[in-house]
Amino acid sequence: MTIKNAGIAPVAPYTPNKRPTIIFSIGPNCPVRCEGCYNHFGDTAQHGGLVTADEVATFAKRAKIAGLAQATVAGGDPLFHPEIVRILQRFKAMGLRVKLDTVGTSFLGEAKIVFKGKGVTPAVAVADIAPYVDFVNVPLDGSSQKTLGAFRKGRPHLFDETRKITSMLRAHHVHFGYNTVANTSNIHELEAIRTIAEEDGADEWQVFEYDPKGPNPSREKDALTLHTGEFEAAVLRIPPSQSNMKVDFKNLQDRTGAYFLIDDSGHAWKPSGAGQRFIVGHIINDQNEVIDAWERHVIEMHQEP
Repeated sequence: MTIKNAGIAPVAPYTPNKRPTIIFSIGPNCPVRCEGCYNHFGDTAQHGGLVTADEVATFAKRAKIAGLAQATVAGGDPLFHPEIVRILQRFKAMGLRVKLDTVGTSFLGEAKIVFKGKGVTPAVAVADIAPYVDFVNVPLDGSSQKTLGAFRKGRPHLFDETRKITSMLRAHHVHFGYNTVANTSNIHELEAIRTIAEEDGADEWQVFEYDPKGPNPSREKDALTLHTGEFEAAVLRIPPSQSNMKVDFKNLQDRTGAYFLIDDSGHAWKPSGAGQRFIVGHIINDQNEVIDAWERHVIEMHQEP
């Protein structure tokens, strides 16, 4: 369900994004540990090593011929990839629309690895990525550190850090949005989170219903899972806003089958339910098979009902 320019009622039907997109989840580590993280990453040693900028660019050039219009760069955290700036440069040079999904911790300085590894990663300057991204999405899962920390763990000051990060993006004239994963810990704070997004100058606020079937283990999945219909009911309770911020609510059904992803080892995959995935093949070693699967995905996602 997509809502633009704040009026929440009536709720418009969800319309899939018509811009053919591949999510390049090339970040091998993360500065936080999220309960029920949905992504597959951090095991590159078992799958041939970390994908390189040249491999990503080689594949993306061919995928663009087959319809690719937008590259969403994610992770783990994509800022933890050692060639992240080069990857963004290559995408932008191809004429792709480039989105970056990041916690953003590396914009503040060296970042400690909390999930899928140990150590620290170098800082990445906002100025170094600004020329090559069209949009940056940053997570905001609560209206305070207490609520946010119930879902994203490992950084005790993440709430304040997040707002500092988006202030830095705004100062560099980078368009940004906040992403919120709605779960039992924050479902009653959605209006307050939206207010923060408006105050911080976000261009977009996306709210995703929590998916308890992610591949990464969590003892709290059951406790965080919303009851059937609870997400939709919470959306309807949010009063209209007067801002021009785009608001987009996505329940679990909206997202079923919607994504085509590349992991940090260069393997293309699609979700296959219950935290599992169907691996299509490697973007270089099995490129023909991956491109064929990508073309089928574009047809499936963008054909008229």
